[in-house]
Amino acid sequence: MKTKQLNVYNQDPDGQVNNTYPTPKNSFKQPCLQMIVGQRTSGKSYLCSKMLAQFAKDKTFDQIYIVTPSFNSNRDYFGKYIPEGNAFDPTGDSIQNIINLVEADRDEFEEYLSKIELYKKFKKEMKSKIPVEQMNGDLLLSAYENDFFSQPPKWKYNKVEPPKSLLILDDCLGSPALLQSSGLVKLATLNRHVAPLKENHSDRSACGLGVIILSQSYKMREGIGRVLRENLSLLTLFKNKQEKQMSAIEEELSNVCDLDLFRRAYTHATAEKYGSLSVDFTPKCPTKTFRKNLNELIIFDELICTCPKK
Repeated sequence: MKTKQLNVYNQDPDGQVNNTYPTPKNSFKQPCLQMIVGQRTSGKSYLCSKMLAQFAKDKTFDQIYIVTPSFNSNRDYFGKYIPEGNAFDPTGDSIQNIINLVEADRDEFEEYLSKIELYKKFKKEMKSKIPVEQMNGDLLLSAYENDFFSQPPKWKYNKVEPPKSLLILDDCLGSPALLQSSGLVKLATLNRHVAPLKENHSDRSACGLGVIILSQSYKMREGIGRVLRENLSLLTLFKNKQEKQMSAIEEELSNVCDLDLFRRAYTHATAEKYGSLSVDFTPKCPTKTFRKNLNELIIFDELICTCPKK
């Protein structure tokens, strides 16, 4: 076989925007689209709470929302990390209502950026030798209305960057929140592009919205649709003894994952009670594709490390 390089289609884009949130090297990429699948009492909520604890430590998200009918009963898992005002019952418009909140945060961020530019103009005007009566009246009025004479504008979150948000769906199987009209299918393909920005900021063109779905079943009628399952960036599985469910999982993973490696990793990770396997479809390194209980890498010789050498 011979190959010949052609001098066409070789112009790179002027810039790259990936809309990812900053995360430590051993953490999953965010914003994710993740399913955590396990039967009742398997440990889904406990495992999710461990993720929330790590998010809080790393300051991964500015806002975390949850759609669930059982927030009160799961306070021990979620209450420390999710304010009660961010908990919603699973209705047909609950997901869209949360998207609206993310967009409102986006609007507030862009308003803050506009105020910063206005504040810079105000400070420049004040440092000039122009007499007060000759200064820009509209600028001075805006400075007064925004209290620029006392302090510069302040952003409400930890870091000046587009807001970072996460949505958790728990105990929602069969509820209106999972119907196509609820906006879940939109999130399946566009979660990284939720709340687009007028101008790129911090290498991002949108705020984005991470999504974690806790489900007792991988595939069922009126459950998680195939469009969402096929767009997952993370899949976490607990032990499942139902052959039909495992066959469905393997069928859909066959296009994106080495099934032999998956089976070996799954057997190892779920051998113990409450053991789970996480499959990362967009890992920071191929050796981080499979994890047991979130924090134990399952490394195969077939997966070559691509991490930069020190």
